Amino acid sequence: MKKLFKLAAVAAALAFSANAANANDKIGFADPGYLMQNHPWMVAANEKMTQFMKESEAKFADEDKKLQDEEKALLAERKKLEDDAKKLQKEQSSVEASLKKKVEALEKEAPRLRSKEIQARQDKINAEHKAFQNKVAAIQKREAEFGKKAEAFQKKITAFQEKIAKEQQSSAGFDPNEVQKQVVEEINQTIKTVAESKGYTLVFSPAMALYAKDEKADITEDVLAALKANAKPLPEKAADAPKTEEKAEASADAKPEEAKK
Repeated sequence: MKKLFKLAAVAAALAFSANAANANDKIGFADPGYLMQNHPWMVAANEKMTQFMKESEAKFADEDKKLQDEEKALLAERKKLEDDAKKLQKEQSSVEASLKKKVEALEKEAPRLRSKEIQARQDKINAEHKAFQNKVAAIQKREAEFGKKAEAFQKKITAFQEKIAKEQQSSAGFDPNEVQKQVVEEINQTIKTVAESKGYTLVFSPAMALYAKDEKADITEDVLAALKANAKPLPEKAADAPKTEEKAEASADAKPEEAKK
């Protein structure tokens, strides 16, 4: 949530980009990242976000703590499940070797044994095999149950994040994406206006310049001054339109006598 406003690629959309400059061009420079960070709207938006973060820490602390505790429990359960699965894999080799040895011995000794004795030894072999299969089934059941728990927990996390995002926009009163979009557009337009007023025919990002003899060619501060001079209040987020169901209910409530007909 702290990185709500990422720097947009303003440089790629600078009004005066060109494939190459010729000798008649007057070249200027403007730092898009600096302008984004210091645009009045972005400064105000970040201040509101900081305030929201402080207020939300207390508001969502209990729910956040419960989710953290649940996550720790799930991680511990997964670790135990993985350890038990590894032990069972090792046990599998031992059980298979034991069963093979007993089956071979029974086949070898069967001609000298009575049918009752053969059946008894077969039952023991089957019981040993069944016991191991039960262990495998138990692990598989635990894995399936853990998968359901993990899926349910992920849904809780998603719902919690959505709740915070919704609360954030509601408290801030503006749409971060829309604000950033308008800021980029205004920066580009202001760069163009300032550049034209100073006679520049090309404007690049400072990152593209290996050397600039004239420091006055950097119009970043002039652009920022123009942005501040023309700054307007941070645009508020439009209220969400009522849902269709709500409209229908409102219409029904408004005309109860018609519904009775």
